[in-house]
Amino acid sequence: MKKMKVRVIFFDLDGTLVWVPGNSQAEWIAKTLKDFGFSPATEALERAYHISEKRWQETVRPTKGFTSESFTEWNRIILEELEIKGNLAEIAKQIQRYWNNPADQLFTDVPETLETLRRQDIRLGIVTHRPSEGIDYFLKKHGLAPYFEWKANPNSKAPHGKLDKTLWEPLLRSASVSPDQALHVGDDFETDVRGARRAGLHAIWLDRTELAGKLYPGRLTLTAPTEHAPAHEQPCARIGNLKQLTELVQAI
Repeated sequence: MKKMKVRVIFFDLDGTLVWVPGNSQAEWIAKTLKDFGFSPATEALERAYHISEKRWQETVRPTKGFTSESFTEWNRIILEELEIKGNLAEIAKQIQRYWNNPADQLFTDVPETLETLRRQDIRLGIVTHRPSEGIDYFLKKHGLAPYFEWKANPNSKAPHGKLDKTLWEPLLRSASVSPDQALHVGDDFETDVRGARRAGLHAIWLDRTELAGKLYPGRLTLTAPTEHAPAHEQPCARIGNLKQLTELVQAI
């Protein structure tokens, strides 16, 4: 790992500090649709999910990024592909509201990690694609609010979230640090690693061992095209748990 002086660490949420148990996005959508009285066949739902993801990536994400509006539109496309009748826009909004208070579970290594970093006088923040309500819910549910000074997510000024420098710049100004004094930790190579690196931050790729091969709710992709990323967008390290993070920071 490249030697660095870290004063601030930002964390992703889903797949990093918490996860919503499940084996696939389609499985989660099926459970959610049941609340609205819909029970599509598994095969049809899997097909609709994959077709809708392609449509979303091509027609929605380029302009709306990772905002709640963007994910709501993705939900609507899924409903459209399933040929569900009714007010699809409203149903899509209701589905997206799940992320305001999801049934997430905290990884067991999180509390000790945060406490260790605090004792080292490292200041902490959250940078996630969850809606603001979902961040506040996470902090309250797991009793972790005292650890985090900053929280940020995609908005109208930075719709592409972690891929948008305008999301990082105010965080760095607020923390009074330069990009090379900040580190971001997350599970998604494209957004967490490349996004942070493009903004000049250090980045650690948290590829949790227990989540290997799982396209759980909240995870966009299983691909990790590290070989296609230029050197300046590569992670400083790749780790399998947060205990390894504290060991790396202590070694600096």
